[in-house]
Amino acid sequence: MRKDLEKNIFEYLQKNLSPKRFEHSYNVARFAVELAGIYGVDILKAQTAGLLHDCAKSKTDKQLISFFENRKADFKYFNEMKKYSPKLLHSYAGAIIAKEKLGVTDKDILNAVRNHTLGRQNMSLLEKIIFVADGSVFDRKSKELSKIQKLAVKKIEKAFLKVMTKKIQYVLDKEEWLCPQVVDARNYYVSTVSDVSEKRKNS
Repeated sequence: MRKDLEKNIFEYLQKNLSPKRFEHSYNVARFAVELAGIYGVDILKAQTAGLLHDCAKSKTDKQLISFFENRKADFKYFNEMKKYSPKLLHSYAGAIIAKEKLGVTDKDILNAVRNHTLGRQNMSLLEKIIFVADGSVFDRKSKELSKIQKLAVKKIEKAFLKVMTKKIQYVLDKEEWLCPQVVDARNYYVSTVSDVSEKRKNS
């Protein structure tokens, strides 16, 4: 990461995130770098995306909705998110902030920030790494997440699917609106992750 970009990112995060959220972002970046090293993904991209993934997280629902008032929302289910779960907009807002305020132009990084919450079909390995790191980093202490972390360093695809399933279950347990995008994404990966699809075929 360029020194000037790194400095700008840290200054922005320290100014706009709570200490707890800043620590979370740092931990996501750290684990993302570890996974990137294992799977041959650009480490600097992983670090940058990890730091920036929640850069809009501290915005309120009202602020997130207002953020898109004068911008074209070029993603599916925007109206539903705005109505039922505005907090989901933070990942899309984050990608815009990364580009407009911090000068990040790399599409891989921007996609990783944009899709770290709901996922999508045909995600890049960097996107999956940020998705997994965000869902299992060390500041979220639980035996289940520890198992996902250990799985991630060996089988990133399986860890990715487990994180996605866990996110869906979390929303269902809270009886909140579940965005169809994450369901569509999970169904896609269930049919493409070899270990999972083979298990289904043999059952």
